[in-house]
Amino acid sequence: MAGRSPGDTSQSLRLPRRRDGCSECRRKKVKCDLRRPVCSRCIRFPKECRYDSSFVAVRSHCRKPSPVRGKSRHPSPAERSVIQLQASLNPLECLTPTDSHFFMHHFATQTIRVLFPLAPPVFGQTLVATAVETPHLLHALLAASCSHHARLVQEPSANQLTILRFTDLAVTGLRAALANPAETLKPETAMTAMVLCTNDVCNGNARTWKVHLSGVMQLLTALLARQRTADVDTDPFSLCLLKWFATLDILAGLSGTHEGCVNDGQYWNLTRNPNCGNGHVDEICGYSTQLMPLLARIGQLARRNVHEQSILETFTEPSSALSEELTDDAQDLESRILSIANQAPSAATLASHDQVLASELHNTHLTFIHSALLHLYRRVELLPKSHTKVRAQVAAILDNVQAIRPFSPANVLILWPIFSAGCETDDLRERQAIQTRMLNMQTMGMGNFTRARDALARYWGSGASSRWDVYFAKSGLELVLF
Repeated sequence: MAGRSPGDTSQSLRLPRRRDGCSECRRKKVKCDLRRPVCSRCIRFPKECRYDSSFVAVRSHCRKPSPVRGKSRHPSPAERSVIQLQASLNPLECLTPTDSHFFMHHFATQTIRVLFPLAPPVFGQTLVATAVETPHLLHALLAASCSHHARLVQEPSANQLTILRFTDLAVTGLRAALANPAETLKPETAMTAMVLCTNDVCNGNARTWKVHLSGVMQLLTALLARQRTADVDTDPFSLCLLKWFATLDILAGLSGTHEGCVNDGQYWNLTRNPNCGNGHVDEICGYSTQLMPLLARIGQLARRNVHEQSILETFTEPSSALSEELTDDAQDLESRILSIANQAPSAATLASHDQVLASELHNTHLTFIHSALLHLYRRVELLPKSHTKVRAQVAAILDNVQAIRPFSPANVLILWPIFSAGCETDDLRERQAIQTRMLNMQTMGMGNFTRARDALARYWGSGASSRWDVYFAKSGLELVLF
């Protein structure tokens, strides 16, 4: 009997060629890591990354375990994560379709990291675990995930029917929960409204996000009041929800003419811990929570200026001195903003993230500090764009943006500072740097970055002499720079 050569042995042991890679990796004949919805090789150009319909990221049905002879094999860490996810999803009947499994997996691994890149891991884990037991929250997360995936692959209309189906189920379930007193004061009920609101903001649905935000405010106020009455501390999940709401509410109040800013930005007075988060850069919003009431006050004074001077109809740079009251307010705000500029991430945040990402969180905080001063000088003190104090803040914002890596997840947190700097600079190099950074974030499926970038280009192209908020108000364009 003829012996086999080493080549024959290797040929017999060679595994069959895999054909489940994305279309681009198969075209280039390179190994694909099968990451969904976009593999690592296609992250820069996600639109080209496609998978055949016969392959899905998560199986739609779990087969019953079959008897295994011999020694059992322990699953790898990657397999364990998939097994745990499948085990947690399968009990829900609404997750039997393949698309539901895929979009829930996409939310848990992609969307939550884009919305809150530095949030404590327990927040995302608790959110998904709670959704498994709460159908209306589950459908809201699925709608958000589906929307994010459509933006990520740059095909907004691809999953429109699926998005509408999930959204309709979420709204129907939310209405049913609000009709049940036992469900109204549960954190997950407010969370569903918050997810729907955020998805509306990311998709540019101006008509509905305010309705959902107002609903969240009422639900949160009642929920936290009950916790105070019961003399219990605010649980971490509710606290993250409050920070999520506060972040969007504050930025809505600063982005245009929205009247938001609950309790004048003193959100923590709604809890039994009014000093919650003080002294550190918060990992949910990307800046110190002590800045929130100061941002709220700037928004109030800016809107008052717009109303009193009727600059929505005719605007000219004022040359008269500010009132004594407004001057005192502005000086007090400036002093208080500068007093918290050196705050750093907490020890817990430093332990949860690598050193580079943690240092970038300090840069995000500084971009908000300088943006607050920029809005104070331009919209409250009404200084001209060319004033040295204004130019100094624009330069400081961009310096801190440059200190953040071009594709770092921390960029997600700084849309408002980047946009603010862009509106107040005529320097072509600064404008190009801003556009490039915003374009980077569009590749992560951030629809609000896309609209903000388009609005900025429109403002620049108009050559308008009016301030950006006045220009957009006249144009009927409302932005939420979240």
